[in-house]
Amino acid sequence: MILVNKLEPIITIESDYFKCFQEYGELLKIYDFIDLPESIKQIERLNSATLRAYYANAIDYNLVDVKTVKYIVEQKIKPKAIAERSIEQYVKAEEWLCAQLDKPLSIHMVYELQRFLILDLYNNRSDVNLFTANATRSPERLTAAAEMELESLFEYMNHDEEHHVIVKGWIMHFRLLQIRLFSEGKSKVASLLHYFWLAKQKANLHGLLSIEHELYNHKNEYQHFLGETRDLENTAFTEQQQLDFGMMLFANQLDRLKTLMRSYFRQQVEFEKLNPRQKNIMNYVFERGYKLKEFDDAVLNQRQKLIMYIIQHKGFISTKELVTEFDCNRKTIQRDFNTLVELNLVKVIGKGAGLRYAVNVTETKHDYLASYQSPLVADDTEAILD
Repeated sequence: MILVNKLEPIITIESDYFKCFQEYGELLKIYDFIDLPESIKQIERLNSATLRAYYANAIDYNLVDVKTVKYIVEQKIKPKAIAERSIEQYVKAEEWLCAQLDKPLSIHMVYELQRFLILDLYNNRSDVNLFTANATRSPERLTAAAEMELESLFEYMNHDEEHHVIVKGWIMHFRLLQIRLFSEGKSKVASLLHYFWLAKQKANLHGLLSIEHELYNHKNEYQHFLGETRDLENTAFTEQQQLDFGMMLFANQLDRLKTLMRSYFRQQVEFEKLNPRQKNIMNYVFERGYKLKEFDDAVLNQRQKLIMYIIQHKGFISTKELVTEFDCNRKTIQRDFNTLVELNLVKVIGKGAGLRYAVNVTETKHDYLASYQSPLVADDTEAILD
């Protein structure tokens, strides 16, 4: 199909965007590194789904107590009032979309969201009768112009390979706000399709993203983009302004999730029981520990990597403890430590019987390790974009 108005967003990819892409990649590695129990992961995915439903509805002034929203998401209560049922329908819409991850974005999805968010909300209720007929809703059809705009937008989303998936998500979000869709629910449609896109591209941090939270916190600015009119003379400026705003919100969300992961990591290492020096080491391990684990086998053997893993989680350890841990010769462990000290990955603390090895937070680099460290430490924007 040849599109009359093919979408070609006029935007500039700022350097801050690349930093945001890098932070997202690092947060994924931290998530894997701290190795949360599956039960905790499930709890946090549920909490994130609760926040998405709560704040998406709050933007429309449809406020429900967050505890009630959580019970609805967990299907512990049966929604009654329309505000509660709007939460239920939002959750159903998200679940339906997440079952379509193998399919491209399409106008059909927009009509399905109309069914979930509007038609089922107002029509499938026990209190619908002759006296409440005015509260029911009839299906709405998109105008030919709106369908053409959606076709152009989804063509871009499904086939463009120039822009990063996070950038494309925000372009779609704000373009959906500008297109004349249905009589209500525009911001919910935009948020749902935005989340679907990130999940489809595996860029939703394992289901933990809840960008709706950030949208609500900046509701006044966000509502600036919800108007029906457009200043055609300033379209390029508006697109850049929208993207800058969206990427700022995405960075805020990453900070929020990093704080959450840091909290879980500190619980794992019993952070509050540590002395100040040990706390500094654990803060370093949280930020950089995943990089220490990524050395090539030509640099660190499997036992040495395990030693690093133990030191990272305990803060420090002795040769004697590792001899028992690995059931091997003391000289073997000592050779491992000599290698790790030489690479500046660990340092010696104490003397005699009190001698221990701890993480070396200075990270002094060696030229002969540059080939192994550069892809892990340097800002390789090409790798990030892939």
